[in-house]
Amino acid sequence: MARLFHASIPSATGIINELIREGWITETGTGPARAGRPPVLYGLNPKKYLTLIMDINRHDTQLVVFDLSNQLIVRRQIDIRLDDTPAFLELLFEETENFLANHGITRDRLWGIGVSMPGLINAAQGINQTYLHLTSPGETLSSRLENHFQAPICLINDTRATTIGEHRFGLAKDKSHVLTINIDWGVGLGILLNGEVFNGASGFAGELGHIQVRSDGILCHCGKVGCLDTVTSAMALIRQAREGIEAGRATILPQLVRGNLDALDTSHIIEAIHAGDEFSIDLLGKVGSELGKGLATAVHLFNPEVIIISGLLAAVGPFISNPIEQAINKYCLVDFKNSLSIRISQLGTKARLLGTQAHLFEYLVNKEFAM
Repeated sequence: MARLFHASIPSATGIINELIREGWITETGTGPARAGRPPVLYGLNPKKYLTLIMDINRHDTQLVVFDLSNQLIVRRQIDIRLDDTPAFLELLFEETENFLANHGITRDRLWGIGVSMPGLINAAQGINQTYLHLTSPGETLSSRLENHFQAPICLINDTRATTIGEHRFGLAKDKSHVLTINIDWGVGLGILLNGEVFNGASGFAGELGHIQVRSDGILCHCGKVGCLDTVTSAMALIRQAREGIEAGRATILPQLVRGNLDALDTSHIIEAIHAGDEFSIDLLGKVGSELGKGLATAVHLFNPEVIIISGLLAAVGPFISNPIEQAINKYCLVDFKNSLSIRISQLGTKARLLGTQAHLFEYLVNKEFAM
């Protein structure tokens, strides 16, 4: 610490003693002695505070509590889907309060709350440009959450959180140039450049799902026509599956949903793929090929070492990674492919949770020591 802060040994010792008095660090043992007494080792006190992570998606929401050593204390998945109305936040508040009360977690034990969600998130302004109707006019999403929970709030885009998680704890660890592709209800791209997550001017970088791939395509939910989302997202996959079934394609999917096509979900398609259903495998292969074609553009722009596939459709493993890789081989220049590998995330959804935790932790540390 003395070398790091360019301080004297007594000054560094004083900082350590102050951090101990405030409960931030604790003695963890002794290290090997080079000469004389063995050095005393200190580490962050994981019991000082807890953090709450809200992982909000268009299909469900997870509430997760970590301690300061990133150990998961308790988790609950609740069946509330992101909807652009104030009613969503009211329901989220109710479910979160019940969750915390059921596990005996009081607000004073929470150091802060990290919120991961899809959309165009401007963290500096505390708003999600894609979901502007969650709050009253003139009220930011961050301030609405802070006023309710009386705790610091840190917003982050779900794909960006995944990228941080992979960089700190997963396949992107010790890598400098990585792309993470989040195949969920939309398609998001996380970009790691020179070891740093690239955010763009307003924090919106990586919206690969909204590049146009078909000028005569269908209308995207963003208001544009023929976006990559309309042919490669989980929502597009379900739509294409229903269209194929209605056209008379042979598949086991109607059996899995007991004839109710309105109930068809990605979980049914994933189950059919693992069962060897030819229609579902072909369908996913086409999605992977289109996605790989879009990613080929990103490869030419960013020249990554690794592309990490995450999100709902990562659960099918090579059924999605193989067609992506084949398309990249087809559409990329040879020199870009030679040092590039395509990997399925080993962390899965945990990457997003750990990434949100890491982002929140840095935000809170900077806030704490700026005071």
